[in-house]
Amino acid sequence: MLVRVYDLFAGGKTDKFDILFSLDDADEQILETHTFGVERACWTRAALTAIAEVMVRREDDIMASGEWQEAAEDILNNAKSAFSKFPWHLPDLVEQAPDLHAEMLERLTGNDFGDSISKRAFAKLCKAVVYGYMK
Repeated sequence: MLVRVYDLFAGGKTDKFDILFSLDDADEQILETHTFGVERACWTRAALTAIAEVMVRREDDIMASGEWQEAAEDILNNAKSAFSKFPWHLPDLVEQAPDLHAEMLERLTGNDFGDSISKRAFAKLCKAVVYGYMK
């Protein structure tokens, strides 16, 4: 469901009500079921998984341009904004950056991501996105 929210946000629907009204019945049911009583850690893990899924889906386009750093920055910034109304813990993106980097290496088919963005560089990028000091 968070991947769908990301897609809507990246597609220009930035208002939370526009996003909500664009979700289908299954997504709305998931949202209603999991909004209350679900630990923030679960929402955080879902957000990180959604970020990884978006990177995997965009792999071919990113490989063609060779701009892994810019693509990762764009995806992370969009996720930060798109998921801002959800109860995830954004600073965990910094703490879990090495695990997210490892997940990306595992899920992506090529080696371009790992060759372009080291674990340390990815952690720095995540920190810059979370704390707002981009270039």
